[in-house]
Amino acid sequence: MLPKTLLNLMTMVLAALLSTAPLAATAAEDLVWREVAPENLVFMELGEGLVTIELNPLFAPKTVAQFRKLVQDRFYDGLSFYRVIDGFVAQGGDGSDLGELSLVPLIPAEFETELPEDTEFTLAQKDDLFAPETGFVDGFPVGRDSAGGEAWLTHCPGTVAMARNDGADSSRTDFYIVIGQAPRYLDRNMNVFGRVIDGMDVVQQIRRGPAANNGIIQDDTASSRIRTMRLASDIPEDERLSAFVMDTTSRGFAKLLKDRKNRKQKFFHHKPPKVLDVCQVPMAGRVTL
Repeated sequence: MLPKTLLNLMTMVLAALLSTAPLAATAAEDLVWREVAPENLVFMELGEGLVTIELNPLFAPKTVAQFRKLVQDRFYDGLSFYRVIDGFVAQGGDGSDLGELSLVPLIPAEFETELPEDTEFTLAQKDDLFAPETGFVDGFPVGRDSAGGEAWLTHCPGTVAMARNDGADSSRTDFYIVIGQAPRYLDRNMNVFGRVIDGMDVVQQIRRGPAANNGIIQDDTASSRIRTMRLASDIPEDERLSAFVMDTTSRGFAKLLKDRKNRKQKFFHHKPPKVLDVCQVPMAGRVTL
């Protein structure tokens, strides 16, 4: 059952509240919180602690469907993060990405999508280095090409995506979490299907592999291990945690973006340029009973 003790729960809630503290001076009175649907909420318990992930079926429906099934089959329980590159990604699973035999079906490429016309897109910046424009859809950082009618999830810290080989349709079971600077050059090249909304401090404790071996940890006993992974919808309602994320269509979030793009604080003796990297916007989450 998650969490194991009331003390652990209190610690998580306090950490979540503290993580949102910097937002209070900007737009706390206008900030709106959206509850994550239980079928899109995953609790991953590591030896290092609890990580909460939100899935995004709008951008990657086939990837999310397969990941949900693997979680429900308890496929990931006991597996490890076997390839962890400091400042880049932590990759876990059964090693199929490295050529290990797997009977799990391959997933077609879901690198980008055409959003429904009524999708609310909150603009962050035009003429981004990697996209004509960037912004947010349902709390997720997104790149968009309006002329081509395409949109995609970006590789920001905390992004969760499926690993693959050279073939576009070669994702299967292994997934990774971005743990370093945003590797945006991977945008539109991977099946991005979720993001960590709580527990990045835990993710950062995942044991790193040797740089000389591309982060691969040969000794399986030395790897950080997934104790359990559960869908919130599979946990009895009176036992499961709830998760809330910022509503990126709210007035408060718009104020936050404006404040971060035009930094007027006295702290800055040399004012930063008025640009807004979509990956530099704090996306706080809360996990509560």
